[in-house]
Amino acid sequence: MLEASSFGTADSLGLGGLLSDACRVAQLMQRGACEGGDLLESLLAAALDGLSQVSRQGDWRQPASRRLAFRELGLAIGLSAIELIQRAVRAERDRFAGRADLHTCLEALASYVVLGPAIESFWLDPKNRRSRTWSEHRDINEVMLATSLIPESYLMLRPLD
Repeated sequence: MLEASSFGTADSLGLGGLLSDACRVAQLMQRGACEGGDLLESLLAAALDGLSQVSRQGDWRQPASRRLAFRELGLAIGLSAIELIQRAVRAERDRFAGRADLHTCLEALASYVVLGPAIESFWLDPKNRRSRTWSEHRDINEVMLATSLIPESYLMLRPLD
C-alpha cells in the first residue's frame, strides 16, 4: 500500500508514530505473525533520518509558548518504543539475524532515547503547563502526557488468547 520512501517525516508526532508502528511490527515478527523485516528496517531508518533533522532544529529548547506538548509527547512515546524493539530483537536473535542495517539503525536510535524523558520533564513542570499552548489543547496534552509516563500500556500488543 505504501512506498517505504513515503515514511519520512521531521514532525515530532509523526516520528513518534513511526517508532510506535515499528514497535508493533517487531512484536508481530517476534510472534511469528509476519515477516516484516524490510518494513521494520524502513520504519526505523525513516525515524532515524527524521530524528536527526529534529535534533538539529532543537525545537525543544523553545519556551512552552512556542511548543505543542501533544506533538512532542507523541515523540516521547515513540522514543520509549526503541527499548521495546531492542528487547524483541534480542529475544528472537535467529528471526532478526542477518539484518545488520536493523542493528545499526537501532544503535543509532538509542542515542535519541534521552530526549523522551527530557520532553516529559519539561511538560511535567507546572510552570510550562500554564502556557496557552498547553491550555488550548489540554485534553489531548493530558492524555499524551499520561501515555508517555506508562508507554507500555499503549505500545505493547496484548497476548493472543
